[in-house]
Amino acid sequence: MPTLLPLILLSSYLFGTENLHQHIYWQKLLHFKNQESQVDDSSFFLSKDGKTSAKAELEATLKALRDSNHNDINSTQCRYPARTRWLKNKLPKQEIKECQYLKKHLKNFDFKTLYLVYTSSFMNSPASMVGHTFLRFDKDEKSPLLSYALNYSAKIESNTNIGSYVYNGLFGGFEGRYNVIPYYEMVKLYSDMERRDIWEYKLNLTKEEIEKVLLHIFEIRNFYSDYFFASENCSYNLLWFIELAKEELKLVDKFDHITAPLDTIKELERQNMIESSTFRASKSTKIKDIYAQIEDKKIAKEFLNEANLTTIKELNSSQQIDILSLYFLKSEDDNIGDILKYRSTLGIKKSKKITPTTNPTKANRATKATISYNNQELEFGLRLAYHDIYDIDHDFNEGSYISFFDIKATTKKLNSLNLIKIDSIAKPHELYNPYSWGISFGFNREIEDKLRANLKLKGGKSFELFSALLFIEPTVEINYREKPKLSLGYNIGLLKSFKNTKVGLLSSKSHIEGFLTYQFLEDIALHLSVLERDDERSTGVGVFFYF
Repeated sequence: MPTLLPLILLSSYLFGTENLHQHIYWQKLLHFKNQESQVDDSSFFLSKDGKTSAKAELEATLKALRDSNHNDINSTQCRYPARTRWLKNKLPKQEIKECQYLKKHLKNFDFKTLYLVYTSSFMNSPASMVGHTFLRFDKDEKSPLLSYALNYSAKIESNTNIGSYVYNGLFGGFEGRYNVIPYYEMVKLYSDMERRDIWEYKLNLTKEEIEKVLLHIFEIRNFYSDYFFASENCSYNLLWFIELAKEELKLVDKFDHITAPLDTIKELERQNMIESSTFRASKSTKIKDIYAQIEDKKIAKEFLNEANLTTIKELNSSQQIDILSLYFLKSEDDNIGDILKYRSTLGIKKSKKITPTTNPTKANRATKATISYNNQELEFGLRLAYHDIYDIDHDFNEGSYISFFDIKATTKKLNSLNLIKIDSIAKPHELYNPYSWGISFGFNREIEDKLRANLKLKGGKSFELFSALLFIEPTVEINYREKPKLSLGYNIGLLKSFKNTKVGLLSSKSHIEGFLTYQFLEDIALHLSVLERDDERSTGVGVFFYF
């Protein structure tokens, strides 16, 4: 063995492989971060030490390339085309050949543009509460529905219970898998079925750079990584692909503990990677927009219930078209032949472009630090993610609040630790009759100033009062210190949001609170509050820092 060492060193020097394993692009190909690959499927690596040694994986890859026949569909060249092309360009003296099978088929994947697509949050689906992102590859931007999407999601069995779901989601118990899906299926799922608005962000990439992304899809699509809802999630893992388009691009390193979809979009914008954006309204947004234009809403509701054409024939053609459009969007009845025939007699009405009321790139960042002064005492807070009832709603879905690991403490004691808190306060509308609900679990001092475990379940209704959001929710609460204590209560609240200001009045069995939040800078907001509990009133002033 000692006699071979000089030959190995000489070979490394001649072919330039000595320090190639340290190259940033090779580390990106392996999804290396903090000296370890974040791909958890052992079969992804050609070396038994590949997960922790980029050098061992490089050596194993080069050996496999030398031993493989590039004409074989199962060769290393065909299984790892992104590695192969990069090594071929870096080591021209080794005359590495690319997969002939893939070379022919790349002509069928002639993608010219790449989009990052964001779907807004949807509180009735646990995996979608903070929004979702995926990539869209276009051959022709004029026909986006014929494009393909790269999606990354947790593999979850249909019979998974809520306890297992939360535990595995937080601690990486699910496998994260990539899959390529026709884009129209993603639109149907998110926009039509789940009522989620979609924003499409065109990335500033060349055709050659997009092909680098595509090559990496071929080599990693069959392998998994452990899925963490808060960190290594859909948005985080897509950043590896975008990074591979440009050698100098650094995105993954910006996210260590929390990765919110909105924050990844903000980072892409900060690095000038977003060329343009397009808004795709969900079915529910289209319904609400059309309904707002209808003058005689009583007739519209009557037609939606009875589908009787004589109901609308006295209206002008424009209003009839709007009501029929509303019916087609909202109705699930397949027997509408007569209505379709009548609609064809009304001619064409130019549809109005829907302008979104929110802009995801302007929303607050997910992590929030708080400094406040209450009862002559400083209190410090940290919320790891995502958006709570005190934050400005302007660029979020109003009434949708979810927060993880929200801690409040003074220099003397821990006041509260909310591990998870979800509030889905359904915004009322004349055509929908949704329920509001909420769940929270953590520790607080609301009873006798003693720290207790607390589980709260809420459910009720919301209403519109003078353009403000009013909600009434009966609650079931379990407090535990030495033994569990069950109690019934209520939550009543009134919220009013403006562009940079939010006011609220919250009442429960234990306290009444009024607050005002004013965001005067992009990542800083002022918070004022008045709290009354056990016949004692306290006022507070604080500052929110988003990062």
